[in-house]
Amino acid sequence: MTRRTPPHGPLRNRLRAALAAAAAAAAVIGFAATGAGTAHAATARPAHDRPAVFPAHIFAPYFEAYNGDNPATLSQQSGARYLTFAFLQTASAGSCTAYWNGDTSQPVSVATFGSDIAAIQASGGNVIPSFGGYSADTTSTDIADSCTSVSAIAKVYKNVITTYNVPRIDLDIEADSLTNAAGINRRNEAVAQVEAWAAAHGRRIQFSYTMPSLPTGLNSAGLA
Repeated sequence: MTRRTPPHGPLRNRLRAALAAAAAAAAVIGFAATGAGTAHAATARPAHDRPAVFPAHIFAPYFEAYNGDNPATLSQQSGARYLTFAFLQTASAGSCTAYWNGDTSQPVSVATFGSDIAAIQASGGNVIPSFGGYSADTTSTDIADSCTSVSAIAKVYKNVITTYNVPRIDLDIEADSLTNAAGINRRNEAVAQVEAWAAAHGRRIQFSYTMPSLPTGLNSAGLA
């Protein structure tokens, strides 16, 4: 068996420098990723004043809310304390009411996933409800593409936050939603309204955007 010896001298110093640089970069990325979701989130603030909503780094895989599995059981069995719940969308284009998977039998209510989410929260984890997804984004049933009222969209976001007592919402924007300028504007304006409402009520709310990316980064539609 070949014995491997640790690097020494200049090589070891270079490795140490590289690891230090990587750690610093990860810290910066972690803070940017857990900001409030708007431009002012990038402004550095004292550690005690940063939103302590989620840990700096979390593993939050997508839970497919349409597959019939129990999310609390999956969380316990897998060890994933955080889950991203996919997806919330309207039942039809033009609607301003969101349902889980666009299914009218699964409204945003404590009766739908409420006890499961509470169990995950009680165990020290949390969930991130996600709006959109490919199916919604190709049928104009993402809430921002479907509903033409910014205040109504904001009301839906607030309802999800208060119903499940969650501190973060994910916006999964892909396919046709990437080029729906009106929907993009409504979504962003609704986010701003919710952030203002949260600030006025002492809540710490975060929005994350999930978007398709190339190895070189976002394409022009994603950047727009």
